[in-house]
Amino acid sequence: MSKQKSAKQKRKQTEQTAAEQTAPVSTAAETPADPAAARPAENPRNGFQLLSKYRGAIMGLAAIWILIFHEWIQLSTTPPEGGFDLISNLERYIKAIGFCGVDIFLMLSGIGLTFAIKKDSLGKFYYRRLRRILLPFLTMAIIRCSLEHWGMQNFIGNVTGWKFYTMNMYSFLWFVPAICTLYLLFPLYYKLFGKPQNKILFTLGAIGIWMILTMLFRDKMRNDLFGFTNRIPVFLIGVLFGWMTQNKKEIVFTAQTWITVSVTLLLGFYLAFLANFRGWGLIVPVSNCCIPNCLIAISFPFLLAKGLDLLVRKTGKFGSAVFKVLAFFGTFSLEFYCVQEWLAGKLIPKLQGSGWTNLGINLVVFAAVTASAFAASRIFSLFWKLVEIPVQKLKAAK
Repeated sequence: MSKQKSAKQKRKQTEQTAAEQTAPVSTAAETPADPAAARPAENPRNGFQLLSKYRGAIMGLAAIWILIFHEWIQLSTTPPEGGFDLISNLERYIKAIGFCGVDIFLMLSGIGLTFAIKKDSLGKFYYRRLRRILLPFLTMAIIRCSLEHWGMQNFIGNVTGWKFYTMNMYSFLWFVPAICTLYLLFPLYYKLFGKPQNKILFTLGAIGIWMILTMLFRDKMRNDLFGFTNRIPVFLIGVLFGWMTQNKKEIVFTAQTWITVSVTLLLGFYLAFLANFRGWGLIVPVSNCCIPNCLIAISFPFLLAKGLDLLVRKTGKFGSAVFKVLAFFGTFSLEFYCVQEWLAGKLIPKLQGSGWTNLGINLVVFAAVTASAFAASRIFSLFWKLVEIPVQKLKAAK
């Protein structure tokens, strides 16, 4: 009897492992370390399945881009008034629109949640989301509370998201209360999403409702909160992409499709330039966190996935190495986000005071953030394994 039970458990574990390798779940730590480790896409020309396959590397690049936005010190010399320097302008531009990395994360989260909601009960769905976020967020809150003397009221306001909604969105690690809000509402939205046959039309309708509400509240809501609400459309598009990844395996990305995706990206980059460097208002408040970001987030990941796939297939070990490096950062992207502003804020003034060059400072900050975030992710992973050992033993005993 025990042998039958053991064989059954092994078979179940094997099936679960295969499912986790295939599904682009919203937890970065579950990303395969090598594209060959993921189950081959049924249709290798399907861009959605390609996006799923290289999700970890895309998350890693998005995490690095966010660090560049927050902490990168410009290396090139800014040209004088009226002058033009391509390298300087390009460096400034890449840094200035680095917050688009957040939109990429939200789009990928929308995709991942469509897989995650099918794997477990609703309780387990929320537990897995909370499990991924809780320790990095609380650890950083405790460190800053101790060193910066927040006080208990301030601490509770930050970790519960109360200050996020009532005072200042950027009071403390705003992405965490923002994504928690989306996690909380996702099951209800996905239930509604599952009813109509035309998912594209439903998504467009949901974005239309968002637009109407945005216009109604644009003069009533705190301006900083639009930095969150303006990113809701890209999350909803991610949900649509997740459904298409699972249910539209026959989709083929033709040359015309890739041209359309490329044009979308170029338009996004151009509008991002107008919004960030020319002060253009593009329909909604805080324009640089909406239309340009959305266009970039729904196009750039596809092109990056395609580029990585070509690199892996054409160059072999070199392409696999590039993938593994980027995917490495994808496995601890949340910790990477949580520590970067605080740690860099401590390091940069000291390094500047010691006469370090900008390049040296950038390299030290990048290495320090990477090392501390990776170490924290390993400790948190070990913690949850220890916590869940009694539960696993109970399951094995049944």
